[in-house]
Amino acid sequence: MKHEIWCPLEDMKKEGLWYAIVTRDRHGEIVSRERRKSYSFLQQWNQLTYARIAGSWVGTVHATNGASHTLTSDVVDFKMNAAAGVTIIGIRVGTGNTAVDIEDYSLETPIDQGVGADQMDHLVCTVDVSVVAAPSCSFTLHRTIANSSGGVITVREAAIYMQGGGTYYFCGVRDVLTVPQAVPDGGAITIDWTIGVTE
Repeated sequence: MKHEIWCPLEDMKKEGLWYAIVTRDRHGEIVSRERRKSYSFLQQWNQLTYARIAGSWVGTVHATNGASHTLTSDVVDFKMNAAAGVTIIGIRVGTGNTAVDIEDYSLETPIDQGVGADQMDHLVCTVDVSVVAAPSCSFTLHRTIANSSGGVITVREAAIYMQGGGTYYFCGVRDVLTVPQAVPDGGAITIDWTIGVTE
């Protein structure tokens, strides 16, 4: 194992946002992993939460393509689960390393879907059923992203993209990784994001 930042599993059961990343080579061997608390909810997360709670929204929200949209309660949701190959929602990765800003609305440098040079193959993004384990309640998103590009791709940032109003898509979370993850050709990176509350 080359790189490891790995907080105790019991910490992930606490309140807040946590991510765990495991990078493997073509033989399935772990080459790097990181698990830590995230502090990187973006403004879009709370804007969509407010619109849902208030039943309306006055103002605009920046979508992942940079456009601004006005939301209403009938078109606000938080869908994050995605089919294989879909990158408009779900967990995404990129190569940018600019520090996170609350006004970020996308990854700095998203990695495109595919198997060509500088591309990665996004597998299914799943969302576990919310689990109550007193005194906490949490759910986890999972996605594996494979590298068949023919070369090493270094992942430096990760994000959660979510649907938020018909065909509008928003970035709710973005993290710059403590350890850049060099994903070898034939290998893959798996990201789990856990969101929890506790009493």
